[in-house]
Amino acid sequence: MDMHKEAAISGEKVELLKAALSKLRSLGIEKSAVISRDGTMLAADVPPGEEHKIYAAMYAAMLGSAEGAASELRLGVPKRVVMDVGKKKVIVEGAGPMALIVALVGSAAQYQKAAPDIDRAASEVKAIMAK
Repeated sequence: MDMHKEAAISGEKVELLKAALSKLRSLGIEKSAVISRDGTMLAADVPPGEEHKIYAAMYAAMLGSAEGAASELRLGVPKRVVMDVGKKKVIVEGAGPMALIVALVGSAAQYQKAAPDIDRAASEVKAIMAK
């Protein structure tokens, strides 16, 4: 995967991020990615031939907008944004001050099961990015 802005993080971190995403796939999450807060794709677990770099900035903006709205309302920092698309859900969750994680799950029932796994992956991503 060609990531022209990837130089901001080491190859070792990229491999660790990919391993964290691979765990999500093994738990039934269809696709996932780690994106920097500025919208740069850092690592992705998507089927071969799919390219999602163009959407990375949109996911970062989506979470950033939710965080701004929650701040205006003095509600604190939102944990995640969930977008319903047909029978699937796209989850965008903060993973510390430098990154966010995006995951696609197949249904509402799968979302309930997947949410704790996405939380764990976000914590793992946060720790990797802090190294």
